Amino acid sequence: MNVNERVPSPDTPEPEREPRDLTKYIWLGILVLICLMLGVIYMGRKPRPVASMVRASHILISFDSNDPVDRGRAYERISELRERLLAGESFEKLAKSHSDDTASKRRGGDMGWAPRGTYAAEFEEYCWKGEVGAISEIIQTQFGFHVIRVDDRHIAEAERYEKDIEQKALELLEKEQEAPDAPGSHET
Repeated sequence: MNVNERVPSPDTPEPEREPRDLTKYIWLGILVLICLMLGVIYMGRKPRPVASMVRASHILISFDSNDPVDRGRAYERISELRERLLAGESFEKLAKSHSDDTASKRRGGDMGWAPRGTYAAEFEEYCWKGEVGAISEIIQTQFGFHVIRVDDRHIAEAERYEKDIEQKALELLEKEQEAPDAPGSHET
Protein backbone atom coordinates (compact mmCIF):
# COMPACT_ATOMS: atom_id res chain seq x y z
CA MET A 1 0.00 0.00 0.00
CA ASN A 2 1.24 3.45 -0.87
CA VAL A 3 1.69 5.88 1.98
CA ASN A 4 0.31 8.77 0.00
CA GLU A 5 -3.01 7.05 -0.56
CA ARG A 6 -5.72 8.29 1.62
CA VAL A 7 -7.62 5.72 3.47
CA PRO A 8 -11.15 6.91 4.08
CA SER A 9 -11.94 7.09 7.68
CA PRO A 10 -15.22 5.73 8.92
CA ASP A 11 -16.31 9.24 9.76
CA THR A 12 -15.64 10.64 6.31
CA PRO A 13 -18.68 10.44 4.02
CA GLU A 14 -18.19 8.86 0.63
CA PRO A 15 -18.18 11.29 -2.23
CA GLU A 16 -21.59 11.44 -3.88
CA ARG A 17 -21.85 9.80 -7.23
CA GLU A 18 -24.03 11.22 -9.91
CA PRO A 19 -27.16 9.09 -10.26
CA ARG A 20 -27.30 7.02 -13.46
CA ASP A 21 -29.82 8.15 -16.01
CA LEU A 22 -32.13 5.13 -16.42
CA THR A 23 -34.56 6.87 -18.77
CA LYS A 24 -33.19 5.21 -21.90
CA TYR A 25 -33.56 1.75 -20.29
CA ILE A 26 -37.14 2.50 -19.26
CA TRP A 27 -38.06 3.62 -22.78
CA LEU A 28 -36.33 0.57 -24.25
CA GLY A 29 -38.39 -1.68 -21.95
CA ILE A 30 -41.61 0.09 -22.93
CA LEU A 31 -40.73 -0.30 -26.62
CA VAL A 32 -40.07 -4.03 -26.16
CA LEU A 33 -43.40 -4.47 -24.35
CA ILE A 34 -45.28 -2.63 -27.10
CA CYS A 35 -43.64 -4.82 -29.77
CA LEU A 36 -44.54 -7.96 -27.82
CA MET A 37 -48.15 -6.81 -27.42
CA LEU A 38 -48.46 -6.05 -31.14
CA GLY A 39 -46.95 -9.44 -31.96
CA VAL A 40 -49.45 -11.23 -29.72
CA ILE A 41 -52.35 -9.29 -31.23
CA TYR A 42 -51.15 -9.98 -34.79
CA MET A 43 -50.53 -13.69 -34.22
CA GLY A 44 -53.80 -14.18 -32.35
CA ARG A 45 -56.11 -12.65 -34.90
CA LYS A 46 -58.17 -14.87 -37.17
CA PRO A 47 -58.45 -13.96 -40.81
CA ARG A 48 -62.01 -13.08 -41.70
CA PRO A 49 -62.73 -13.88 -45.29
CA VAL A 50 -64.60 -11.24 -47.22
CA ALA A 51 -65.98 -13.92 -49.54
CA SER A 52 -66.96 -17.45 -48.62
CA MET A 53 -64.16 -19.86 -49.48
CA VAL A 54 -63.83 -23.62 -49.71
CA ARG A 55 -60.77 -25.85 -49.76
CA ALA A 56 -61.28 -29.17 -51.50
CA SER A 57 -59.24 -32.11 -52.72
CA HIS A 58 -60.29 -34.40 -55.54
CA ILE A 59 -59.33 -37.32 -57.69
CA LEU A 60 -60.29 -36.92 -61.34
CA ILE A 61 -60.62 -39.75 -63.82
CA SER A 62 -61.25 -38.27 -67.25
CA PHE A 63 -62.82 -40.02 -70.23
CA ASP A 64 -63.78 -39.43 -73.83
CA SER A 65 -67.44 -38.38 -73.72
CA ASN A 66 -67.99 -39.84 -77.22
CA ASP A 67 -66.71 -43.30 -76.23
CA PRO A 68 -69.06 -45.29 -73.95
CA VAL A 69 -66.41 -47.99 -73.41
CA ASP A 70 -63.90 -45.39 -72.17
CA ARG A 71 -66.61 -43.90 -69.95
CA GLY A 72 -67.32 -47.34 -68.46
CA ARG A 73 -63.62 -47.97 -67.74
CA ALA A 74 -63.29 -44.54 -66.12
CA TYR A 75 -66.33 -45.22 -63.94
CA GLU A 76 -64.88 -48.58 -62.85
CA ARG A 77 -61.55 -46.90 -61.96
CA ILE A 78 -63.16 -44.11 -59.94
CA SER A 79 -65.45 -46.62 -58.19
CA GLU A 80 -62.46 -48.73 -57.18
CA LEU A 81 -60.58 -45.64 -55.93
CA ARG A 82 -63.59 -44.51 -53.91
CA GLU A 83 -63.87 -47.95 -52.29
CA ARG A 84 -60.17 -47.82 -51.38
CA LEU A 85 -60.67 -44.38 -49.83
CA LEU A 86 -63.63 -45.61 -47.80
CA ALA A 87 -61.47 -48.54 -46.65
CA GLY A 88 -58.99 -46.05 -45.20
CA GLU A 89 -56.29 -45.57 -47.84
CA SER A 90 -54.61 -42.17 -48.02
CA PHE A 91 -56.45 -39.67 -50.21
CA GLU A 92 -53.18 -37.89 -50.98
CA LYS A 93 -51.35 -41.06 -52.11
CA LEU A 94 -54.23 -42.21 -54.32
CA ALA A 95 -54.57 -38.75 -55.88
CA LYS A 96 -50.83 -38.56 -56.60
CA SER A 97 -50.79 -41.96 -58.27
CA HIS A 98 -54.17 -42.04 -60.07
CA SER A 99 -55.68 -38.56 -60.66
CA ASP A 100 -55.81 -37.17 -64.19
CA ASP A 101 -55.76 -33.57 -62.90
CA THR A 102 -52.09 -32.73 -63.33
CA ALA A 103 -52.30 -29.47 -61.38
CA SER A 104 -53.71 -30.90 -58.14
CA LYS A 105 -52.14 -34.35 -58.55
CA ARG A 106 -48.74 -33.10 -57.33
CA ARG A 107 -50.38 -31.73 -54.16
CA GLY A 108 -52.21 -34.94 -53.34
CA GLY A 109 -55.43 -33.71 -54.94
CA ASP A 110 -55.47 -30.42 -52.99
CA MET A 111 -57.08 -27.71 -55.10
CA GLY A 112 -56.42 -24.91 -52.61
CA TRP A 113 -58.88 -22.23 -51.47
CA ALA A 114 -61.52 -21.06 -53.94
CA PRO A 115 -64.53 -18.71 -53.74
CA ARG A 116 -68.06 -19.65 -54.79
CA GLY A 117 -68.57 -20.06 -58.52
CA THR A 118 -65.09 -21.38 -59.27
CA TYR A 119 -65.91 -24.99 -60.12
CA ALA A 120 -68.33 -26.83 -62.40
CA ALA A 121 -71.91 -26.75 -61.04
CA GLU A 122 -72.03 -30.38 -59.84
CA PHE A 123 -68.59 -30.11 -58.22
CA GLU A 124 -69.48 -26.76 -56.67
CA GLU A 125 -72.70 -28.08 -55.16
CA TYR A 126 -70.86 -30.80 -53.25
CA CYS A 127 -68.15 -28.37 -52.09
CA TRP A 128 -70.75 -26.19 -50.38
CA LYS A 129 -73.18 -28.84 -49.15
CA GLY A 130 -70.96 -31.85 -48.46
CA GLU A 131 -69.68 -32.64 -44.99
CA VAL A 132 -66.12 -31.47 -44.25
CA GLY A 133 -63.75 -34.44 -44.30
CA ALA A 134 -66.22 -36.88 -45.89
CA ILE A 135 -65.64 -38.69 -49.18
CA SER A 136 -68.23 -37.78 -51.83
CA GLU A 137 -70.23 -40.07 -54.04
CA ILE A 138 -68.93 -40.20 -57.61
CA ILE A 139 -69.63 -36.86 -59.27
CA GLN A 140 -69.60 -36.38 -63.04
CA THR A 141 -68.67 -33.07 -64.68
CA GLN A 142 -67.60 -32.15 -68.20
CA PHE A 143 -64.02 -33.00 -67.09
CA GLY A 144 -64.77 -36.57 -66.01
CA PHE A 145 -65.59 -38.43 -62.80
CA HIS A 146 -64.54 -36.99 -59.45
CA VAL A 147 -64.28 -38.15 -55.88
CA ILE A 148 -64.17 -35.06 -53.66
CA ARG A 149 -63.18 -34.38 -50.08
CA VAL A 150 -64.01 -30.95 -48.63
CA ASP A 151 -61.03 -30.08 -46.44
CA ASP A 152 -62.29 -26.81 -44.97
CA ARG A 153 -64.90 -24.14 -45.51
CA HIS A 154 -65.08 -20.48 -44.40
CA ILE A 155 -68.42 -18.72 -44.65
CA ALA A 156 -68.23 -14.92 -44.89
CA GLU A 157 -69.92 -12.97 -42.09
CA ALA A 158 -72.32 -11.29 -44.52
CA GLU A 159 -73.44 -14.64 -45.92
CA ARG A 160 -73.84 -16.10 -42.44
CA TYR A 161 -75.98 -13.08 -41.49
CA GLU A 162 -78.16 -13.55 -44.61
CA LYS A 163 -78.69 -17.22 -43.76
CA ASP A 164 -79.68 -16.33 -40.19
CA ILE A 165 -82.24 -13.82 -41.47
CA GLU A 166 -83.64 -16.37 -43.96
CA GLN A 167 -83.88 -18.99 -41.22
CA LYS A 168 -85.72 -16.61 -38.87
CA ALA A 169 -88.11 -15.58 -41.65
CA LEU A 170 -88.88 -19.24 -42.41
CA GLU A 171 -89.50 -19.94 -38.72
CA LEU A 172 -91.89 -16.98 -38.47
CA LEU A 173 -93.73 -18.10 -41.60
CA GLU A 174 -94.09 -21.63 -40.22
CA LYS A 175 -95.42 -20.27 -36.91
CA GLU A 176 -97.98 -18.14 -38.73
CA GLN A 177 -99.15 -21.11 -40.77
CA GLU A 178 -99.40 -23.36 -37.70
CA ALA A 179 -101.16 -20.80 -35.50
CA PRO A 180 -104.93 -21.26 -35.21
CA ASP A 181 -107.11 -18.57 -36.66
CA ALA A 182 -107.75 -15.64 -34.35
CA PRO A 183 -111.14 -15.59 -32.55
CA GLY A 184 -113.86 -13.75 -34.40
CA SER A 185 -112.20 -14.21 -37.76
CA HIS A 186 -114.63 -16.92 -38.91
CA GLU A 187 -117.58 -15.78 -40.96
CA THR A 188 -120.88 -17.37 -40.06
